[in-house]
Amino acid sequence: MALNAAHVRTGDARFCVLADQLKGMVATTRDLEGEARERMQQLHSEDPERFVRCREGEEPWPDELQAGFVPRHTCRDECLYHDHEVLDGILQCTCGRPPCRACAIVGTP
Repeated sequence: MALNAAHVRTGDARFCVLADQLKGMVATTRDLEGEARERMQQLHSEDPERFVRCREGEEPWPDELQAGFVPRHTCRDECLYHDHEVLDGILQCTCGRPPCRACAIVGTP
């Protein structure tokens, strides 16, 4: 709306053209986001274990480029229970995880 107000104040039709382009881009972005959300929900319902691995950065999302994927660095993760004394975090204890795969691939961050 600010662009249309600028057009009224300046008389420059380029602002209306720009506003129309932006509206189209926003609509396209919204559609793409909806499609991506549907694919994520489908993955979550069909393969919840893979969904968790993707969410944790252990493997790429299905739409993500597979070539060159590097897992998320886990070397600096802290345990909620042992490092931060969050009593409810015992079920999410990350102590004793295997070495960081990303460090093995690309080195330490």
